[in-house]
Amino acid sequence: MFITIRELCNDTYHFVSKEIKTIFFISIVATLISILINMLIKPDMHIISIIENNKFINSHSVFDFVNNMSEYEKKALLKYSIFKIIEFLTSKTFLLGSIITLITCLSDNKKQPISFSIIFFTKLLPSLFFLNCITNIIIQIGFIFFIFPGIFLSILLALSPIILSFKKNTLIDSIKLSISISWKHINIIGTGVLFWMCMKFILTKVLFNIPIINTNFIFLILNVSINVFFSILIIYLFRFYMLFSRT
Repeated sequence: MFITIRELCNDTYHFVSKEIKTIFFISIVATLISILINMLIKPDMHIISIIENNKFINSHSVFDFVNNMSEYEKKALLKYSIFKIIEFLTSKTFLLGSIITLITCLSDNKKQPISFSIIFFTKLLPSLFFLNCITNIIIQIGFIFFIFPGIFLSILLALSPIILSFKKNTLIDSIKLSISISWKHINIIGTGVLFWMCMKFILTKVLFNIPIINTNFIFLILNVSINVFFSILIIYLFRFYMLFSRT
């Protein structure tokens, strides 16, 4: 069976149009999880000010930036980085797990009981969290060296959570299979991933250049919007893998 980008976009559009309220709700909850973690674990404001001012911008590299810091600042930066990673992984895992559960429960055109959805979601969440840890470490290593390896790795690893939910493979097997399939269909997978990255970049630039709106409100709108577009990406990739698995 020949899979086209046009077909995937049409399928994704029809699913999103039917389930847009649920997708928005899941995106809002994922954003609220990030906000809650921010409220419970207060980061060092001194480190935030260092990161946001010109010291970070004027540094030639991350390593140069860290080397110019004091021992106290390095420890505080490490704590802040761990905090941000936990926040990101928690909200992303919830979003991924919820969207995958939603598609799985609706994919066979049967109304699944709520108990099935809860059991599927709770079983998927722990392995999905560890998978996100592994894939994000790999992707961030790519971005540290240069932006293109990071983008390329994002494309190759994009299918891994879908494969994990489908076949119940081990984490490593899901990653290997994702790389193999994505490499063969890099035009299809790459189109979806690059679209999401472009939308994330455009939303960030547009919203943070609006001078009137409160910063906290911008953070809320930005995160909900990014989560919605990420959900659309997951639906696009899930549909691709459904069609691919039938061939």
